Amino acid sequence: MTTSTVCLLLLLAAGVYSQSCVGRCGNKDLSQPCQCNSACEKYGDCCADYAAICYSCQDRCSEIYLYSKPCQCNDDCPSHGNCCNDFESLCGGGGGGVTDAQLRELTEALLLADVNDVGNLLTVDRQGKGTSGDLAPGPYFANVPPEALSGLTISALIALQDNYIADVNDAEVEDPVEIEELDAFLTAIMATEVMDLTNIFLVENNIYTGSLREKIKEIWFDFYSRGSTGAAGSSGFEHSFVGEIKNGKVSGFHNWVHFYHEEQDGDMNYEGWSNYVDLGDKGEVLENHFEWLGYPKPLGGMFVGTSPELELAVYTVCFLARPDSLCPVQMNGVQFKVQTWTLNYGGKVLVGSAYPDI
Repeated sequence: MTTSTVCLLLLLAAGVYSQSCVGRCGNKDLSQPCQCNSACEKYGDCCADYAAICYSCQDRCSEIYLYSKPCQCNDDCPSHGNCCNDFESLCGGGGGGVTDAQLRELTEALLLADVNDVGNLLTVDRQGKGTSGDLAPGPYFANVPPEALSGLTISALIALQDNYIADVNDAEVEDPVEIEELDAFLTAIMATEVMDLTNIFLVENNIYTGSLREKIKEIWFDFYSRGSTGAAGSSGFEHSFVGEIKNGKVSGFHNWVHFYHEEQDGDMNYEGWSNYVDLGDKGEVLENHFEWLGYPKPLGGMFVGTSPELELAVYTVCFLARPDSLCPVQMNGVQFKVQTWTLNYGGKVLVGSAYPDI
């Protein structure tokens, strides 16, 4: 092999390396064309293999906690809920070991324990089926009696939902009243059997063993940036339980209570459905499309008639046990999935999004 050939191969290898995260996870090197630390997700300059390489525990078992990496592989990660998906299989650790059957059994039990659901009180009108165009001349909710919204946890949810600014580029700031409303909401949902069962499941399966209330408050309500201005104008709760406007489209918006109120206010145009799961007298799971505040949502999914504690419990378990993936659930004898996404911000792994996928 000639000297010129060896030099060419070295140059080619260096070029491939600069485009890959192999050996670079957690490192920031501005001399390279793409990055492999947690900030790259915020700035959109991750290497193409960032998720495949850096969200894995390959060759990382028992390493120290590194905030710059998107997930962890040490013995403490199960209690913090930030293990990589393959932690169990590669490192013999905790949260990844829960089986699909256990998740389905839990979610079926959570639905049965959901005494604050109001599905039997709601009258809905799905109208036209399809994935585009306005196929529904009327609203989705045909009748929602006042008693459906007066329960302790649903009324506490309603008090929270008007605290947020739709544009992700506008910073969110909590005033003392809003902080009290959040505390009241957490107190209400944590007093339910749904959350008791959730806590027992997480502890017994070594998925999370700390304070569940504090974990929910952190991963769902810590503010972070997902807009172009860098302002902390979003949270997992706002995204999934209220909805946001980003780049001229609806982002998130997966909660039926807020959907109903926006229909009542004239800000929601329901346009039709593409799929649903019947939850019996508990309600349903709906896949639909709509316009909110004049912006389109081409495809969305939401539980309908269920309590906020049921939704938060299922989403939180899936976020901790099956992050960034389709999580198997079962309700009313029907199997479907819940998708959760993580977002790394300020050294924490927070909820980016969570919704049913049917």
